[in-house]
Amino acid sequence: RKRGRKIGVDRVLSRALHRDKRQYGRGLVGRWLNRTLKRNRLNSSVRQQLDTFDNHRPYFTYWITFVHIVVTIISIAVFGIAPVGFMYSTEIFHVSYNFWLGKFNTVTFKEPQNFWIGPRTKDLIHLGAKYSPCMRLDPKLNEFIQKERAIERSSACCVRNDNSGCIQSNECHYVFAKFVKWPEIDPPEFNNGTTITTRTSGSVCGQDPRYCRSQHEVGTADQWPDDITKWPICSDPLPKEDFKNSTYDNVRCNVVGHPCCIGQEARCEIVTKEYCKYKHGVYHSEAALCSQVNCMQDTCGLIPFRVPEYPDQIYRLWLPVLLHAGILHCLVSVVFQMTVLRDMEKLAGWHRISIIYIFSGITGNLASAIFLPYRAEVGPAGSHFGVLACLFVEVFQSWQLLKSPSRGLFKLVAITIVLFVIGALPWIDNFAHIFGFISGLLLAFVFLPYMTFSRFYQHRKRLLVITCSCLFVGLFVALVFFFYIHPITECSACRHINCIPFKEGFCSNHGFRPEDR
Repeated sequence: RKRGRKIGVDRVLSRALHRDKRQYGRGLVGRWLNRTLKRNRLNSSVRQQLDTFDNHRPYFTYWITFVHIVVTIISIAVFGIAPVGFMYSTEIFHVSYNFWLGKFNTVTFKEPQNFWIGPRTKDLIHLGAKYSPCMRLDPKLNEFIQKERAIERSSACCVRNDNSGCIQSNECHYVFAKFVKWPEIDPPEFNNGTTITTRTSGSVCGQDPRYCRSQHEVGTADQWPDDITKWPICSDPLPKEDFKNSTYDNVRCNVVGHPCCIGQEARCEIVTKEYCKYKHGVYHSEAALCSQVNCMQDTCGLIPFRVPEYPDQIYRLWLPVLLHAGILHCLVSVVFQMTVLRDMEKLAGWHRISIIYIFSGITGNLASAIFLPYRAEVGPAGSHFGVLACLFVEVFQSWQLLKSPSRGLFKLVAITIVLFVIGALPWIDNFAHIFGFISGLLLAFVFLPYMTFSRFYQHRKRLLVITCSCLFVGLFVALVFFFYIHPITECSACRHINCIPFKEGFCSNHGFRPEDR
């Protein structure tokens, strides 16, 4: 019995640790596509080279697949699952929105669905999705923010006549409320350095330099400017009793609206807490103005920006490689990696395949950030197409060994074209596919093991390695240039590359431009 148990354990261990010899030029995908080798080409020199190829264990495949599964489970457990579908889901709710008339309005909230069965888009951004406005100062969003601040600069406190509340606004219904606009009504003094005048920008509901201790007896350098959009939050206000007993309407009123950061494009509105909750926004009860909050930081999450006004989360180029949009998305990755990636790693080894996998993913995400700046993307799409490119390079480098290399190449091309066509459907990032494939092709020529049939082949391989290395560096530098230095703001042809509009609304706003304010 002991002898039988020992033999059984040995069999299990030998089976678990067994390494099937991978056939160069064929592999798993080659067997699927009925690719065969020439017998008459396998001379002694070629056979010796084939015998020297080490059959590596797929450590990187197992590691990255394990990370993908664990991260997907944790992200769904923490953030939940978004409405499932291909378009948008719309929520309708009734909330007190008309401040002056006190009426309940019907308000709709629209958000993108997730057919991968996973978290909402805003949650994926918090997890580290590729999203350009979190990685650089986006020119279009910054233009929106500056226009909104110019509008806020002319706002003032609107106080209802029945003393039921007040809210910061640019319009005020004079029949039902009082518009406390400086300098017409109770303006505080302002020292411009030469003379003492009255303030013209304001007022602000719940905040006044006369009721902030830090503004008492300070020099002109520490004085709040005569521009409410440059006011900080008062860190040391007077007691609440002083506010209630004040004779100034903007100070003693009950503030019912505060800044709320809504959506994923740094949009800020001064609304009630109830309205902000229904809009799935971030409510800032500590602030009085939208200029006092950083909605872009609320949208992005993760590590705070080094300079608050300038997003700098460059690590979003590689974090999406570890993330997935949902259960189905992760399942597709696991199937691909446990078959194609695992087989390719047996040939190349964990160090070579990890370089191709990671840098193809980073390059694909960088291209996607350029051409689809306003769409959050996660997943190793670029990495997978980089590995797919390795299959092409293996055919090229074993061309002399294959019976019908052109037929094998044609089959790979047909499969790749089908995958790119699928990438033209909504919510699939074709730019990550294209540039991941290109970078994977260049890196595969550099890092994949190869056969030499003569000294000419050896010299040609060295030249090819140098050329492909330079081309990859040049491609990456060019992408960095068009992302940071000279951003591409308009590309009408790019829309049809990433999403083909089979019907009206099929490709509506899939990351090409920010939403209208």
